[in-house]
Amino acid sequence: MEKTQSIRTSGTAAFLAALLFASTILGSPPALAAVDKITSSTAIALNTPSAPMAEAALVDVGIATFNDGLYLTDEDDTVFPEVRFAEAIYFSNQLAKVMEKSGAWGAIRVIPSTDVVMDVYITGIILQSDGETMNLQITVADTSGKKWFSKKYRHTTGKYAYDRRLKSMGDPFENLFVRIANDVLAYREKLNENQAIELRTISELRFAKSFSPEAFDEYVTEKRDGTLAIVRLPADNDSLLRRVRKIRERDYLYIDTMQDYYDGFSQQMHLAYQDFRRASHDSVVKARQLNSQGNRRIIAGLGSILAGIYGRSQADTRMASDASTATAAVGGYIVKSGLEKKQQSAVYNESVAEMGSSLEAEIAPQVIELEDRTVTLTGTVEVQYEQWQSLLQKIYKQERGTL
Repeated sequence: MEKTQSIRTSGTAAFLAALLFASTILGSPPALAAVDKITSSTAIALNTPSAPMAEAALVDVGIATFNDGLYLTDEDDTVFPEVRFAEAIYFSNQLAKVMEKSGAWGAIRVIPSTDVVMDVYITGIILQSDGETMNLQITVADTSGKKWFSKKYRHTTGKYAYDRRLKSMGDPFENLFVRIANDVLAYREKLNENQAIELRTISELRFAKSFSPEAFDEYVTEKRDGTLAIVRLPADNDSLLRRVRKIRERDYLYIDTMQDYYDGFSQQMHLAYQDFRRASHDSVVKARQLNSQGNRRIIAGLGSILAGIYGRSQADTRMASDASTATAAVGGYIVKSGLEKKQQSAVYNESVAEMGSSLEAEIAPQVIELEDRTVTLTGTVEVQYEQWQSLLQKIYKQERGTL
């Protein structure tokens, strides 16, 4: 009798323990399951030059449209090529706008590639961008070929960054761009005035050499480390140099027109992109929470099933066996619940895909007014930029022909 009572008690205890475990997993308060990351929204101060800079020492900065980083993704990543390409332009433009506020630079332009001659180049690769986390690889180098630094920047934002009621809040990821701008300025301040002016001179000679190699090849040499150095300078009254300077002034106009295009594109996509990013943030957070809940439930369920199987194998009474079977049944229910949570996660990821398609629809043909023609760029963003670059090449060839 005592043995039967002991078995009955142990079997019932196992069953009650399984129910308690299941209720703990399945019945957790929704508020706990939906806890979002709390991230700081305190704005980082944008640094300005520690001392006045002479106008002749203000170097121009070219920010190449970021690499979309699609080659780094895999089939499990919820990344849409159309959106990522648009982000590559948008992020480059955002960084330019932040750097302009520092007053530490000459012209700051978004450029299609580093083929455009500038004093300082900033290139970037988008490693992650899902509305919740942005992760960029940034490399800065100057016109001589010297690398200033290469660094990864990561920022995670919470749901309150997208709260439209908080009118004072800027871009959810502005702090990341401020950090980049501050780091670039910190390196620039390591250069003295003569070194900055030398960079501007190297850029001018590089540009002149691209039009007339035979006339300007002797002024710049490549050192063993691959960087460029000035050998000697042409005379200020050199007629060929004066002509090249006039061509470069016109080239600046083209680049500025291109900058207007980048600005217009960024403004056009802004509202649609913010809606996409807000939805993407919610989906990423919910998908992670549901996946986490699903994994916990599946693990807990498998544990209950194994406990039930083990109980049946060790039971020597009908009652104990029934208790173990019930324990296994509870485990099966938990597994089923966990799989359902994972299915819900997939639904949220699908919603991001729909937002990506709607953003692509917001990208319309661009009309660019040049001095002697009006150009309409059509197709996807990538195709439009191919057309624009092709046009620039034709313009450069025409200018070369005048020398």
